[in-house]
Amino acid sequence: MSIQENIDLFFGWIRDRRKEIDHLPRKCRLSSELYRRILLLSLLDTLSKCAFPNESKNRKRFVKLIDCHADWKYKDYVNLPQLQYLLKRSACTDLRKEVENRVNKWRKGTTLRPEEADVSIHELDNFKCSKCEDLIEKARYPSLLWRMRNVAVHEFRRPGRGMAAISNDHSTPYVHGSLELNGSHSWEFYVPSEVISQIAKKCSENLEVDLKRKCYDPYDSFCYGSSWYP
Repeated sequence: MSIQENIDLFFGWIRDRRKEIDHLPRKCRLSSELYRRILLLSLLDTLSKCAFPNESKNRKRFVKLIDCHADWKYKDYVNLPQLQYLLKRSACTDLRKEVENRVNKWRKGTTLRPEEADVSIHELDNFKCSKCEDLIEKARYPSLLWRMRNVAVHEFRRPGRGMAAISNDHSTPYVHGSLELNGSHSWEFYVPSEVISQIAKKCSENLEVDLKRKCYDPYDSFCYGSSWYP
């Protein structure tokens, strides 16, 4: 088969798998949501390997795929509650106070969309230093998806206590308040599987165009044969 035919075959397979994942039976919402999330994140892993076959670090490859191919309007957003947790033991006092001041303005019990709750990474430039730059990156949405991928694949669960039932609008990530039995309140970050599916769809479409332009066979990014080790 020609390179162009292999590109069509590979991305046709990706499209079919994504559609199958999206239409998994939903008899038990919690279980189906977990299965969909794991499979969609694995699909992103596959696409990242195809996009950057020479990048040996899985995390860098995964995040770079979203940054370069997802056209995701929220790719540079930073989740403030997660950054707040990360800053608890940090010496970055100014940034910690800035994040706390922003979060403290939220009305408890509400559900907030990214534009209402979180900030672009560029809005934190004045507070960024060598000590907290890595923490800010960890709280950036694509990095949080990588963290979600690890927890889902290695621990068969999702990080945090965010809930799908809080909202019927699953077109974007969101932050929602959570009240504990002891009366304490927390802010939970939730990324619906529908959002991950759309990211996978867009990454696939853009990567297909890119590989056709480069005339690169996607199957060359993977090892095939009897050996389990490359």
